[in-house]
Amino acid sequence: MGVGPSKPSDEELGQLEKQIEENCHAAAAALRKADVFLLCTGAGFSADSGLAVYKDIAEIEAYQEIGLRYHDICRPEWLKHDPEIFYGFWGACYNDYRDTEPHKGYSTLVQWRDSRFASSRVARAIRTALKEGEEQQRSSPTTAAENPPGFTSGGASGSKSW
Repeated sequence: MGVGPSKPSDEELGQLEKQIEENCHAAAAALRKADVFLLCTGAGFSADSGLAVYKDIAEIEAYQEIGLRYHDICRPEWLKHDPEIFYGFWGACYNDYRDTEPHKGYSTLVQWRDSRFASSRVARAIRTALKEGEEQQRSSPTTAAENPPGFTSGGASGSKSW
């Protein structure tokens, strides 16, 4: 680990290449057995659809002229200090995401979700806990800040800790 991305050694890479088919079969078997699938991706997943990655998203002449980069401009303080910059930046991001056709990977994930995970026992329990939490917030707004939707001091729906 460190500040940059890690990379396998040549020896590790060779071993991974030898085991790729076996590892793919093992991953597929694990997915078939799973109740829940949590996918974490980086900006590259959206970049495959043509969206800018973080380092490039604010590379617009108007921002460059005033010395702003992504880490400067994506801060909520702009809403107070310069709403035009705030809405310009976030509006452009919103429009880019709304107007960009997603690549095939997104539809594959939706298909997996719908066919394998959306009706699992765990997914139903999560939906129930969230619904109960929303009902709790509506009926007693003073506890909403203390208990996020779907969770009470006893865990999800007061019965289990997740």
